[in-house]
Amino acid sequence: MKFSKAVCQSCASPILRDYDKGTEKGGGHSEAYCRRCYQVGSFTDIKMTAREMHDRVLVKMTELKFPRYLAKLMAQNVYVLKRWEAEKSLAVV
Repeated sequence: MKFSKAVCQSCASPILRDYDKGTEKGGGHSEAYCRRCYQVGSFTDIKMTAREMHDRVLVKMTELKFPRYLAKLMAQNVYVLKRWEAEKSLAVV
């Protein structure tokens, strides 16, 4: 599954407004990452792994009452996002 620029390339959450965008060092908006994942030019949790993000997305979508199969599918798609390209070989199917 390929995502458009309208989702965070770390957590896949929608980026619908400037408010949702992360910030760069110079104060501008990040076009790739959301405000929860990226602030002042760096990731908010630099030690997070793709697997940890996968698990976080799965839990969050379940909390939001998404059907379990959809939550699992979306969480699996974390591995194709820009931030996790180097780790995509670790994806569990």
